[in-house]
Amino acid sequence: MPTLRQRIRSLAPAGLITWVLVWIFTLHATSLYLFTRGFLLSRLALSDKAICTPSGSCSIPSTHSKAILIIIDALRFDFIAPTSFHPSDENHHGILTLPAELTAQNPDRSFIFNAHSDPPTATLQRIKGITTGSLPTFIDIGSNFGASEIAEDSLIHQLTAAGKRVAFMGDDTWTGVYPSSFHPNMTWPYDSFNVEDLHSVDEGVIRHIFPLVRDGGWDFAIGHFLGVDHVGHRVGPSGDAMRAKLKQMDGVLRRLTEEIDDDTLLVVLGDHGMDLKGDHGGDGIFETSSAMWIYSKSVPLATRPLPQDALPSHGTSAANLDADASDVAWKTFPGATSPSRAVQQIDILPTISLLLGLPIPFNNLGMVIPELFLRDSATNDLILNEAMKLNADQIQAYLAAYRASPSGGELDEAWSRLNRLHDLATKPTTSLQSKRNFIRQSLRSCRELWAQFNVVLMVAGLVALGLTVPVVWSIYRAVDQGQTSSWDAVSEEVLHRGTVGAAVGGALGLVVKIAGRPVMGSFSLLQATLLGAVLGSELNVLSSRTGTTLFALPKNFFQRQTALPVLILILHALSYTSNSFLMWEDRLTQYFLFTMLFTSVVISAPTAPTHRLRIRIFGFSLATAILLRLIAVSTVCREEQQPYCRVTFYSSSTTPVAPYLTMFGAPIATFALPYAIQYLFLSTSRADEAPVTTLFLRIWRWLLLAGSTYWIFERLENWNGLNPDRIPLVQTVRTYLARSVLGCIVVVLGAFWWYAPLSILVREQTPEDGAQGGKKRVAVIGFANAYGSSYLLFLLVPFALVFATAQPTGQVVLALGLIAITSYLEVVDGQSDADGMVEAFTSMSVTSSAPQLQVAYQKPTFAVPTFISILSLLLFYSTGHQATMPSIQWKSAFIGFPTLTYPFAPILVVLNTFGPIALATLAAPLFALWNIDPPKPNSPDNQGESTTSGSRSPSSLVLNRTLKLTLGTSLYHSALTFGTAFGAAALRRHLMVWKVFAPRFMLGGASLLIVDLALVLGVGVGVSRVVWKVEKTFGAGRAKQQ
Repeated sequence: MPTLRQRIRSLAPAGLITWVLVWIFTLHATSLYLFTRGFLLSRLALSDKAICTPSGSCSIPSTHSKAILIIIDALRFDFIAPTSFHPSDENHHGILTLPAELTAQNPDRSFIFNAHSDPPTATLQRIKGITTGSLPTFIDIGSNFGASEIAEDSLIHQLTAAGKRVAFMGDDTWTGVYPSSFHPNMTWPYDSFNVEDLHSVDEGVIRHIFPLVRDGGWDFAIGHFLGVDHVGHRVGPSGDAMRAKLKQMDGVLRRLTEEIDDDTLLVVLGDHGMDLKGDHGGDGIFETSSAMWIYSKSVPLATRPLPQDALPSHGTSAANLDADASDVAWKTFPGATSPSRAVQQIDILPTISLLLGLPIPFNNLGMVIPELFLRDSATNDLILNEAMKLNADQIQAYLAAYRASPSGGELDEAWSRLNRLHDLATKPTTSLQSKRNFIRQSLRSCRELWAQFNVVLMVAGLVALGLTVPVVWSIYRAVDQGQTSSWDAVSEEVLHRGTVGAAVGGALGLVVKIAGRPVMGSFSLLQATLLGAVLGSELNVLSSRTGTTLFALPKNFFQRQTALPVLILILHALSYTSNSFLMWEDRLTQYFLFTMLFTSVVISAPTAPTHRLRIRIFGFSLATAILLRLIAVSTVCREEQQPYCRVTFYSSSTTPVAPYLTMFGAPIATFALPYAIQYLFLSTSRADEAPVTTLFLRIWRWLLLAGSTYWIFERLENWNGLNPDRIPLVQTVRTYLARSVLGCIVVVLGAFWWYAPLSILVREQTPEDGAQGGKKRVAVIGFANAYGSSYLLFLLVPFALVFATAQPTGQVVLALGLIAITSYLEVVDGQSDADGMVEAFTSMSVTSSAPQLQVAYQKPTFAVPTFISILSLLLFYSTGHQATMPSIQWKSAFIGFPTLTYPFAPILVVLNTFGPIALATLAAPLFALWNIDPPKPNSPDNQGESTTSGSRSPSSLVLNRTLKLTLGTSLYHSALTFGTAFGAAALRRHLMVWKVFAPRFMLGGASLLIVDLALVLGVGVGVSRVVWKVEKTFGAGRAKQQ
């Protein structure tokens, strides 16, 4: 049976590099898993249920026997607000006016509130909050696409426990979290994620709710409309479609208020709001300000005046920075001319529970809304006093149970203070203010302490992640210091020692955990094993000969443009402890890139030995700088960047559609891009003359053009001048066009590149009479760049895939980014030629220049992976993304699919979001292969290399360069991700942790894994196949399939 070392040595050359990259990916994934398990833990949900005991009261007499809960998804407060706005938007202000009209006419039976929706503002989390009264956690947003059953106490549970019949219609998220709670004959769920469909769900709810109201047989009905949310995602709150949709909702509510009987309570909610573009998910004021309207058709809810101590003073508003955000009673919405009554959205739960005579669910943290309990009790006392006491006792019971749970230690610091407040709140003569203070302070304490940080796991993950930086740097330096053929020995040693270290370390971690050592007390069995494995693997590599290069600086460190990239990397990683840098990182990345280019213009260009090289380096550096500046023009703005930021990715900050300039500029760019690739970059080596190149680029051009045409059809669908009868046809054409493009890119273009020969052209030339004895000559056109031209065509395949999922402005940015990469490629190649000539002259070996010229540029500097890594971030930001949840372009999930279709929807969103980062990363091997001569068969040089150097492959030069550049790219992103993790951990109690630091860490962690996978794809598929093609074509050694 072969040993581990023998198995490693049997790997194909490119396969060896691929497995090194897979090993690095495993280190990163394991380290991130350990850290996130300590940093992003879910809230503990208690399974206790509120019950009524014979000895004590659990509720108050009901005011209504039935209730209808209408959720209008993404109904922002200003859509129904009774106040005026400046400036006013005719498409969403003053359209849905029924709540304001009835509130003005019946102030004792109709109430409007600005309800604060706790972030993350996603539908699933808000349904949980509305029905359980609990708070979500940051990581909960990941479950928005996969609802799981709610096990904790809720309004739905209390209704079913009381024998009430619950009807439901609308967003199918409800049936995911309450799969068996609704009456089987009164349940009509509809697909919730088809944002392309603005009407089907709403029409389905309308079709069922009015017959249900007339026929009876139910006690509680839920109707969840989705049209407003989908319109927001499609065209934003300022689009004409929003006006039509709000008018439709106004009509629905008018009809509903007429048809319900006097014993039915109507509650209308927005589960969350929407930002100026129509998106949501974050914690901006537009996203968290949702509408709430409560209407009693005949039963007055407020017959007595509001006591002064029932609410904070009118001056305690959101504008007062010293006010407790949990106890703000008045809030001025942006642009409103006057403040409005504000509540917490979870306040609806205890309110509606008591109005229906039900117990308040056990986990609730909301407070009853005072205005709805201003009437006499059975003892002629204000019933609000009894409601507040029940509310306070319920929260005290919940806090006591939570403190007794395994996670209860978080409350230790606040427990004595909350106990004192509860004692004051339950005294017979206590004021409403004391009860309110206890309830709101409990909510505030839970908000502050809810993030359960496992510091031991965080430190373990941070150490493991931090060690990947010196590990990858040591391998990088070992490859850089060695000879051309020594890369394989380094790789073999790394894989062997890494695997052995992981096995020993994992076993040791498992044994220590089983032995019950206190040091492993915070770890599960799996976590202890993974921690031991990753640390054992890293330390074993660092203790090897490879690890001894850790602190060795390259020769001519400052002259070879390595010092500046390393300095930029250090500054970039350290900057993640600054919230200001994080907020403006999208603008600062371009300055890092300009600094890199500045060295090319100031240092490399003037010192190049020939005029042609000086012009080449200077010209392409200038072209790259111009392209980078054009890319940076495209921006989307974070909330914190206002008012110093202007959105250019979309037509405006309130309209999430592309500007006409890029809408019609994208097709032009797609038509011109193949010509630029062919005649500006492939023509230098004459690879553009190869039939393979011409045919490939022709297919590629039409696929890109079809991908940009998709968005024109999408825009046409929303055009007011389009006949409504033609919309289904446009939708069908758009859907099948996208499917055809995606399918052709993967199948046709991918298969074409895989089976196509190299981008070379073989011509037989007949010499003139008398020349070379009349023998014929064979000219291989494109030979000098056989590696690079073929890999460039490979890069164009994933480029087309990402291009098809990007919006028009993003498509233009990607086109500019590809030209910027190839332009910088020419800069690096020019610098390499200049260095080679200088070395040749210095060594006084001009007459035999070819071998010496190879020596100078076989070792690209760290400047290349630095530039690629920073460019990947610039492309991410310029294609319409930010390190925020609302910037995720969810509409990409429906490219080619009218409904949410797994697994394609998440794949499309990942391609849209992380595709730009992956594309720039895939370009790293291109710099290793560009303009490198293939090994000449039967040449003395090739034979000598194969026999005396111990090389695995005749293509050892390109493999050496590939390994170095891929390691450098992984190293840069490793350091950045460690910086984001350290910043999030060190500042975990910072005010901005969940708004700035945690989202950037999530982006960094996901980006690092995407980068690692892209490198594996680039080497395991791209480089491997190119090397096989070259060696098979030119017969250099044994052509072995990688």
